[in-house]
Amino acid sequence: MSYEQQTNCYSRVKSRVSRTSDSKITDFLEKIRSCHTFLNTYKWLTDSFVLDFFTENHWAKLCSSWAQSLDLLTLQEMGECLLSQSGTSKTNSLVLPLSLLAFKAACKALSLDRTAISSLDEIISYLNKLGFKSATLQHCEWMSPNSACQPKGALRSLSQVFHRQVKPKKQHELYRMGQCCATISQVTKCQTVADVGAGVGHLSRFLSYGHGLDVICLECEEKFGSAAVKLDSKLEESCARQGITNITTPRHITLTLSPYTKNLMELLEPHIIKETSAVGLIGLHTCGDLGPTLIRNFAVDPGIKFILAIGCCYMKMSLDRTSPVRGYPMSNFVQNQLNPSFVSYEALEVACHALESYSGRLTDLESEKFKVHCYRATLETLLIKLEPPLQRAGLRSVKNAHLLPFEEYARKALDKMDVKLDFSDLSSEHVQSCLKQWKRVVMFYSLRLMLAPVIETVVQLDRLLYLAEQ
Repeated sequence: MSYEQQTNCYSRVKSRVSRTSDSKITDFLEKIRSCHTFLNTYKWLTDSFVLDFFTENHWAKLCSSWAQSLDLLTLQEMGECLLSQSGTSKTNSLVLPLSLLAFKAACKALSLDRTAISSLDEIISYLNKLGFKSATLQHCEWMSPNSACQPKGALRSLSQVFHRQVKPKKQHELYRMGQCCATISQVTKCQTVADVGAGVGHLSRFLSYGHGLDVICLECEEKFGSAAVKLDSKLEESCARQGITNITTPRHITLTLSPYTKNLMELLEPHIIKETSAVGLIGLHTCGDLGPTLIRNFAVDPGIKFILAIGCCYMKMSLDRTSPVRGYPMSNFVQNQLNPSFVSYEALEVACHALESYSGRLTDLESEKFKVHCYRATLETLLIKLEPPLQRAGLRSVKNAHLLPFEEYARKALDKMDVKLDFSDLSSEHVQSCLKQWKRVVMFYSLRLMLAPVIETVVQLDRLLYLAEQ
């Protein structure tokens, strides 16, 4: 799921959570129950690793009508008919099986709205509904590195310095996240934020130097914190050369949080300015259990005013239902009343992928780049035959694999491993038969990705229900 589609995932203000209407909660309960029923039905699909396509004969798992219809589609048509929002193809008039269309409709109906927020007006409107007044806010359009609307602070004059070592995708995330955080901080009158998992401090610099927020950076890797301090110093040197003196420097702390951390505010207290009465929690990539850990602290500590956290790496969450502290499920409702048998490492890994960008790559005639999935699945059959313990082994990533003959791909992928494959194995009839099915491999992978928004919806709704229960 892309960053801008997650922007509205769960920025909730504690004092307003209790205002959620009973009817809305009922809707959440029914949706998450329906999602579980649906995902339990298709567990065979979510749990099917694409690299096992040939070893476990995944194509045979499809009902005959699905398999026959998909064989008649091009990959571009697959993207247009099944993966895109419009669901129409300009080049194909094939009538798809009703069960396949129902599968697509269910995936869409059960997923939370993934439409990107068009402007800050939507966030401000939401905050107003919660009772916050934001009439003084300006610049409601999204900022971007190239737009006329820029941060007011030092970064307005030093955008090139700030963007150093920051790729365009990351810049997009920082601008969106930073503007959301600055807006929420202003309307909640909470000017201190803790950036958890701050890394080398790209987001914290945007918030402190660009928006004037008081930022405390938490990072478990000391080397990242040290790198962040050096980047801060370079930015401040540039500020000094241009006579910019009114700046706020972020503070960096090396701190490791565990799922059992319940006293985050106590850990932050020595680093908080005395006049500060509240802190906001932010996290641009709250990997695995980090997201649930922040939510639990937010729910119980009145000193945490708001949370703005973007979930990722769901497959790294703890799933032990006998443990009092879990990444999933968090809510008592899911824990006690539902049977999430669909939950697995494979299913949660699928939820990390953005269906929309994948669909675009299929429809933009980039589908041949996905040949690598077939290459990997074909190589898996050879590895298991040669060395069964190498099943699902991590191999070296091969750049532009779709442009290489399979033999060269295999050689590069196994470069760091003590595995020797004969040329006769790499060019056998079995391999050639597999390689001819590369479009089927991509089709099957696409079907799995159609379930990704539903799985992520379950994770997000479970977190919202947990907050409502508190």
